[in-house]
Amino acid sequence: MRHSFLKRERQIEFVMKTARAFNLLSAVAVWTVCLTGSAKDITVKSTSGQSMDVEVLAYTKSSGNVRIKRTSDGQIFNVKLDAFDAESQKKIADAAPVAMPKLNIEVSNGARRAREGNSSYMKRQEITASVSVKNESRDIDLAKTKFTILLIGRNTSRFADRDQDWSKILANETFTNSLPAGQELKFECKPIMTSYDSDKDYTNVGGWDFDGYLLVLQDEEGRVIEAKTSIGVVESSTLKDKPFLAKATQLSVGTEVERDLTPHGRNR
Repeated sequence: MRHSFLKRERQIEFVMKTARAFNLLSAVAVWTVCLTGSAKDITVKSTSGQSMDVEVLAYTKSSGNVRIKRTSDGQIFNVKLDAFDAESQKKIADAAPVAMPKLNIEVSNGARRAREGNSSYMKRQEITASVSVKNESRDIDLAKTKFTILLIGRNTSRFADRDQDWSKILANETFTNSLPAGQELKFECKPIMTSYDSDKDYTNVGGWDFDGYLLVLQDEEGRVIEAKTSIGVVESSTLKDKPFLAKATQLSVGTEVERDLTPHGRNR
C-alpha cells in the first residue's frame, strides 16, 4: 500500500514539473466526447503541494479519471482525481465540461387486445411499455437526466373519414436518473387501457388504437439531448425540432394532437 502511494506521488510530481519533456502518463483511455460550454483555466494543487494551471478536458465521476491540459505548454495528461488535494478536486469537478456518452436506447411495446363485451367490432387494448438505456461509453457518465415517454393513440375514425386522422396522448410518464459509464437502467411504464372500433370502413365509430411512443431525454436545464420514436411522421419532422420536443413533453394525457404532435387544430 505504501509503495503504491509513493509511486503515485512520484508520478504527480513528475507531471507538475515544467522544465522536462513529458512522456509520463500515456493515454490510458480514448475519450470521444461532444463538449459543450467554454472551458476555463484553473489552478490545481497535487496532494504533495505542487501547483499548476490547467484546463479540464474531461472528468468521469464513477471512475475518478481526469483529463487535463497544462496551460504553460499544452501538454495533456490522464490522471486520477485523488492525485489532487480536496480543494482542487472540487475545482476540477466544477470545471469539467459536459460530455454526452454513447447511449443504446431500447423501447419495447406490447398491445394486447380483446373483444369489448359482446361487440364484434369494438376492441379493448392493454398497452405496455418498457425502456432500457445502456451507457456504452467507457469513461463518460450520463449526468442527471429526465426521461419522458409519451404513449400515443391514433383515431380510428379515419377509416370512415380521412379528415379525422389525428392522435391522442394516452400516457405521459417521467423518471429521472444518472447513468455511470458501462451501466444500464430499466423503467417499466404503467399499463394503460384504450378502446376502438376495429372495422376499417365507413362504419367505424372511432376510438384510439395504439400508434407508438416518443421518448425524450433532457438535461437539468431542460435542453433536449436525445429523442427516439416509433412513429414515422414524428421521426421525420418533430425529432428535428428540439424546442418543440421540449414542449411536447408537457402534453397531458387526453390531449388530442396532430400526427406530428402539434396540438390538434393549431400550428406550432
